Amino acid sequence: MPEGKGPRILKWEGSVPVPPIPNTNFASFFLNVVAQYGEAAALVDAATGKRHTYGDIQHLVSRVRDGFAAAGVGVGDSVLLLTSNHIDAPVVLFSTMLRGAACVPVNPYLTAEELAHVIRVSGARWAVVHEEVLKVAEEAFSLVGSRVLRQLWVLGDVAGRASLADLIRTEIGDPPVAEAFDPATTVAMMPFSSGTTGLPKGVMLSHRNLMTAYLQSKYIRELNPPGSPNALQCTLMLLPTYHIYGHLFLMGCLSTGGKAVMLQKFSPEKYFEAIQNYKVTFSPIVPHIAKFLSETPLWQKYDLSSLMAFSSGSAPLPTSTMMNLMKRSGKGAGQGYGMTETCATVAVNGGAVGFKLNAAGKLLPYYECKVIDVKTGQMVGEGVEGEICLRGPSIMLGYVNNAQATSDTIDSEGWLHTGDLGYYDGDNFLYLTDRIKDLIKVKGYQVCPSELEKLLRDVEGVSDVAVVGVPSDRLGEAPRAYVVPAEGATLDPKELMKHVADKVLPYKQLSGGVEFVEVLPKNHMGKVLKRQLKNKFIKFQSKL
Repeated sequence: MPEGKGPRILKWEGSVPVPPIPNTNFASFFLNVVAQYGEAAALVDAATGKRHTYGDIQHLVSRVRDGFAAAGVGVGDSVLLLTSNHIDAPVVLFSTMLRGAACVPVNPYLTAEELAHVIRVSGARWAVVHEEVLKVAEEAFSLVGSRVLRQLWVLGDVAGRASLADLIRTEIGDPPVAEAFDPATTVAMMPFSSGTTGLPKGVMLSHRNLMTAYLQSKYIRELNPPGSPNALQCTLMLLPTYHIYGHLFLMGCLSTGGKAVMLQKFSPEKYFEAIQNYKVTFSPIVPHIAKFLSETPLWQKYDLSSLMAFSSGSAPLPTSTMMNLMKRSGKGAGQGYGMTETCATVAVNGGAVGFKLNAAGKLLPYYECKVIDVKTGQMVGEGVEGEICLRGPSIMLGYVNNAQATSDTIDSEGWLHTGDLGYYDGDNFLYLTDRIKDLIKVKGYQVCPSELEKLLRDVEGVSDVAVVGVPSDRLGEAPRAYVVPAEGATLDPKELMKHVADKVLPYKQLSGGVEFVEVLPKNHMGKVLKRQLKNKFIKFQSKL
């Protein structure tokens, strides 16, 4: 029960003891867990139907690990994995971890220059690359330096290039000796942050970090009543597994003996066909997909009776969108809060932990949370907005080769400063309000873009919106709205500005104006790239 209205540290409130975290190689541990599922289907390509059983995974991982050993991959090395959702990607991931090396899963849609940045930061000297992005990978490595790349294998079949199949067929004498390393401090996986406000940073996640995320997910599932259906029994992996959000759901599905249906790209028809053809039971998604699904009439064209629930993450999901999705689909929906730097979901809204409208959710096991005043750093009480800080055994080791960014993010007491603004209520539910870096400073006053965005979303005919601060000689910064009108809608900028002005204090008004756009720039996980909007405005103003 809450201890009162004063400042407090939030913790997991469950009565069942939280299990200790074994200090062991995560891949070895996980493969032992899933060995019990034998020849059940584990990974399926939604487009081709090609599949791997759990037995296949055990065999392939063993062979690829040996191939990596023969190629010189060892403890402390980094292996780049550049592919969209592919049934061989988890094989590469586990094989790398078994060697004590770090797997660096990367968005395959990066440009050569962006990928070169990832290679430099991660120190990757080996790479497994999908055939469709081989040229980009080769160009990126050439930008870094011709002697950096030691060996590259292709997912696919490219004449004259070594493939993953060649790696599997590598002849090796005695089995490789498992090299000793500390799982608590050795990097197992190195995803890169979204980079919405700057260059992406390599997030160092240890074997212990990944183990914590696995145990947390298992713990929460076991809170369900005995005999409850396993929603993860067939999970549609539309989420990219190179992102921590997708990775967590893939591990959750496999750990229960479920079938993960890998979908490389979202298209409405392929999405619904996959659910129908493979009897999908669970679909983790992101907010812009949730919005599309809440509005599309395609529900009537397919048999979606197998589907049990959705989950949304990576960015806040407006409550109206969640309610519309559940109403349109007739399925349950929840959302979670987490970040790459936490390696696991921090809070969940729905299921065994409870549900509240507009909340990010309740804190999950292994975590502590406090909310601090942005200026003073002091803890604040319930209902008071501040920065959300988190502490626990799944918090990243730090940012690779970036000690300054690490110390700016994780303080001396182990608290991760998330950069998210929010508050908690009397029942210890967390609520997100904005990002500190997105705050707009108008004559010294702080303006939360999300407050204005919510007001604009309530206007009929507004399909999407983003509010950013643009330079102003008079105000310092001025809130400017970029609005995507719904199809067929007629909107007036002056009316939108008046709609906001009637509901907020004078300094919060849209003094930077309203601009209609066909689409908002977003990254692969649906986060709006506000930096691009601001830079575009500044560039335009400089030409006047």
